[in-house]
Amino acid sequence: MSIFISGNDAALRLLLAFVPEAEKELSVDAVTDQLSRLELGGTSVEGTNAVAQTLAAKYDSALAGSSEEDRADISQWMTMSARHGQAERQTFSQLIDSHLAQRTFLVGDRLSLADLVAFGNVYTFMGSLSSQKRFALCNFSRWFDLVQHTLPAGSLEKAGLSLVAIDLCAPAPPKKQPAQAPAAAKKPEGGAISEGKQQKQKKDKQKQKPEKKQPTPAKDIVVVPSMIDLRVGHIVDVEKHPDADALYVEKIDAGEPEPRTVVSGLVRFVPIEQMRDRDVVLVCNLKPAKMRGVMSHAMVLCATSSDGATVEFVEPPKGSKPGDRVYFDGFEDGKPEELLKPKMKVFETIQPGLFTNDYREAGWYDADKCFHKLLVGGAVCTTATVVKGTLK
Repeated sequence: MSIFISGNDAALRLLLAFVPEAEKELSVDAVTDQLSRLELGGTSVEGTNAVAQTLAAKYDSALAGSSEEDRADISQWMTMSARHGQAERQTFSQLIDSHLAQRTFLVGDRLSLADLVAFGNVYTFMGSLSSQKRFALCNFSRWFDLVQHTLPAGSLEKAGLSLVAIDLCAPAPPKKQPAQAPAAAKKPEGGAISEGKQQKQKKDKQKQKPEKKQPTPAKDIVVVPSMIDLRVGHIVDVEKHPDADALYVEKIDAGEPEPRTVVSGLVRFVPIEQMRDRDVVLVCNLKPAKMRGVMSHAMVLCATSSDGATVEFVEPPKGSKPGDRVYFDGFEDGKPEELLKPKMKVFETIQPGLFTNDYREAGWYDADKCFHKLLVGGAVCTTATVVKGTLK
């Protein structure tokens, strides 16, 4: 059993790294100027998508979809992602960005073949995007970052890829150019209709047209950080995810009758011994999401260093108890939303301003660059070492 992978086929290299059983059984060779192909039990399959679907069917059927509808959708996403060229990649990234406005993964509620193949196909394109373009395609960038952190440890390296640092903080706006004085209005020439006559003609036309009812404008929603339900949590149990080497599955006491199940991509950054029996800050009103088959009901707030090499917990102050409210200074009177609706993009709006300062204190910078500390009972939340890091 052999697989021949084209030199630029990052998607198949990534799939092999994701499914170690296939990597162990197959003889892997590189080919140039040819399509990737698989020779399996006397059968030869050619092309990235066909090979990927065959491998998934043999080694990890869940990747290929659990229903006929899912399998059809996965096949369609794989086909669309295979279109080459910068313009095609741009169109595809915009399609993903729109599609993921209220979704976590491309198909269903877990990582599928569509995500893996599309990720491999757009990897180089993502590397070419400026921070401004990544921020403009925030759902696409969020999905890309989620996929690369959901992969088992070492998968990217095995596929010849490396972690792409994704920063969804809003880039600094361009400097405004000084306004130019408006050009002087041109006077009507002799044969031209006078301004007064033009106005009269316009009014006469308007009278003839039936008045249209203007739609009532939607009420603008002001997004504030107090909409996010932040609470102190205590990790009472943690284990490795059964199907993802890069993920932990935690049981976290949030002051409720039952602990919450939370999935976190922290294996590469935090040893499991440091996960146990510790206090954390939880984001409790995000929409639950299934991560490799396990439903996650909250998110642990962490700080990432500017180089992306260090990830640490945002730690509540000593004496905090599970369920204690965590709030931003100046917004203590605000009431959190029961559930953050994806259309409102509350967390996506606030997150670019979440940082640690020079003193390792966690907080939020508003539009005026005023720093609102993250507090529990008036005491500030901190990190162990990360300064000027992003929180997510």
